[in-house]
Amino acid sequence: MPFDYDKASKVLEKKLDSLSRKTVLPASLLSLVAATSRVQLAARAKEDVTVDPAVLADVERNLRGAPRLPRDAFPVDMDRFEALLAEISGLVRQGDGHLAEALAVLEADRAAGTLDMAKAVGRHLAGDDAFFAAYGERTPGAPRLLAFLVQAALAPRLAAVGEAVMAHFPKDRSWAFGHCPVCASPPLIGRLVGKEGARHLTCSFCQLEYRAKRLMCPHCGEEDTKQLETFTAAEEPGYLVNVCLRCKNYIKTVDFREFDRPSVPVLDDLESLTLDMAARGQGYNRPVLSAWGF
Repeated sequence: MPFDYDKASKVLEKKLDSLSRKTVLPASLLSLVAATSRVQLAARAKEDVTVDPAVLADVERNLRGAPRLPRDAFPVDMDRFEALLAEISGLVRQGDGHLAEALAVLEADRAAGTLDMAKAVGRHLAGDDAFFAAYGERTPGAPRLLAFLVQAALAPRLAAVGEAVMAHFPKDRSWAFGHCPVCASPPLIGRLVGKEGARHLTCSFCQLEYRAKRLMCPHCGEEDTKQLETFTAAEEPGYLVNVCLRCKNYIKTVDFREFDRPSVPVLDDLESLTLDMAARGQGYNRPVLSAWGF
């Protein structure tokens, strides 16, 4: 199905309007996220990816939980990456002083040849956050800036590849796991859809939205309801937190079925930040970062 830019843009603007009212988030961060989201959406509309089935893993192996296309095998167009990176860097340069200062260090390192952006892309594809944490020591005022830039500039391409791969998933089969059926990365956030409340999860890497079992910990696969609990917070209507007593991990879930509110998973995650603090305060962990590299 062709990407519907107009529809996605309308939903995004409604979501950004809602997000702008969240006082828990710094205004400078919200401004950068909003501007980045818009340029990402425009970039996503330009992506036209096809995937040769021959490069995909065997479907039966995939249905047993293996990735159809490992994340380090996702094809990246470095020219498009660099173009979007430059655009997002321009947004950073206009904003917060600490971010602009860190960007100057990053750009100086690139010019000196001590920071190889192609290597940084490879490290993101490989899931090597230690690389970005180490580089963050160079920019203590904004230690996650490199991770943010690489992740943000890759996101439209990764989303297009994820959808293209998922198009080859057999229509008569169902996915029985919590991780992404395309790249096997853990989910970022979930949402309940339709009258029956079908559970959809969003991949933390390629942002694919896929259906999953509702009564299951997406991190460890626990299905014993005695080990699965849920809590909500009055200040975050439309959101709930699913926790697993077995692995001590949690995932947030969006349930806007009774609200006239737009859902954009990567922004829903930011909007519900107070629930992350609540879950961590109760001793639960989330094994993924946000879709913004932090």
